[in-house]
Amino acid sequence: MRTKSCLLAIAFLLTSLSVFSQREETVLGERGWGFSGLWGGVSWDYTPYNSVEAFNRRGFFGFEFGRSLHVGWSHFRLIDDIALVPGEPQRFDFNYNGGFIGYAFMPYKAIHPTLNLEIGQGRAQHSQEGRDKTLTIQPSAGVEINVFRWFRLGLEGGYRFVRDVDYVSLSDGDLSGAFGRATLKFGFSWGRYHKKRDYRENYER
Repeated sequence: MRTKSCLLAIAFLLTSLSVFSQREETVLGERGWGFSGLWGGVSWDYTPYNSVEAFNRRGFFGFEFGRSLHVGWSHFRLIDDIALVPGEPQRFDFNYNGGFIGYAFMPYKAIHPTLNLEIGQGRAQHSQEGRDKTLTIQPSAGVEINVFRWFRLGLEGGYRFVRDVDYVSLSDGDLSGAFGRATLKFGFSWGRYHKKRDYRENYER
């Protein structure tokens, strides 16, 4: 139910941005929030689960608005099963699907900062305790490098909050933790990045 609500909220945001895509002057500057690009790619996370270090893989696809705002969907999972207790045959797997929203500051610069938030419903698989549905929230921040117009490299750090874990041997805190991420992003942007108008020109004439 929570995942459906999140996806409905993202769909509403997409519709709103499409309808009201004309430029609007605000305290943060003048910007056109129209549909400006399509991007997708893959990420690798380095993160612990109950103090066991692991690598995760994430695939994503999203829409770009105003050359800065990114909204889309992602799929995340452990690359391999891991043993949460070293030396014991208790295997664990984890994945989730959800939505994400991100913002790139000054994306016209070769290197620029980014903020991102992912939320989705997932599934944990424990070899002895079966499957369990979970809720995952992942905020992160980092930098993005414009290698080519169609290719960007991202480096991020964040924290994974996992909720609704209902195992006897594992808790929410055991599956939550900090992560580092490297992202390969492919796509294309069109249109111009609208920076804040310099009103001093009107007074200098």
